[in-house]
Amino acid sequence: MVFPVENEDRTMRNLLMLCQDHARLVVEMFRNVLLMVENLVKGDIEELSGSLEEVKKLHDSSLDIKRTMMKELADTGGMLMDREDLYRLITKSGEVIDYIEGIGVRLWEMCNWKWEIPPEMGEDLVKLAEAAFYTLTKLRESILSLGLNSFRAISLTRDVDDGERKVDSLYRALDLSIITSKVDLPLILLLRNVAEIIEKMVDRAREEADLIRILAL
Repeated sequence: MVFPVENEDRTMRNLLMLCQDHARLVVEMFRNVLLMVENLVKGDIEELSGSLEEVKKLHDSSLDIKRTMMKELADTGGMLMDREDLYRLITKSGEVIDYIEGIGVRLWEMCNWKWEIPPEMGEDLVKLAEAAFYTLTKLRESILSLGLNSFRAISLTRDVDDGERKVDSLYRALDLSIITSKVDLPLILLLRNVAEIIEKMVDRAREEADLIRILAL
């Protein structure tokens, strides 16, 4: 006979494993986006198409995991105590995934229109993307620690907070650089849009970190 507590523990373990798989896909997606940024800045246009296809493929895989998680949560009914917090964590993670795909598509558009990014501005964009990547890797590590080491999970969320503050600082500097540049208006608008989406994506990652702190208690 399986007792209710055992059922809850098993369900929680299954959901955490799915969250961890999803976090891995988030990092892999943004790793490809980071490559796209670097290739765009360097002018290695041919490499961008393959990276975008990989981003889209990983996005589809993430949606499959999200659907499985939602079904698992629905099947638990009211049995799971952390059900609402897990649902919010899944939702925030889904928003991060959508932002990443949006960044990839916009980078491809810049490549497709053969717009050239000024070197200094390109370097700042790479720095912003690298800081965002660092933040997402710390978020993944924190999720991997859930259910194993609550103290470490909470400690890693502080790294996410630090990463988010660094991204904010880099974003503000880059935004000012973009709007005061002499490049064509369409490129200004698209670059600002990419930088803004990266900043919003990291904001969602920080909100995920808040939820991890709740789940780790």
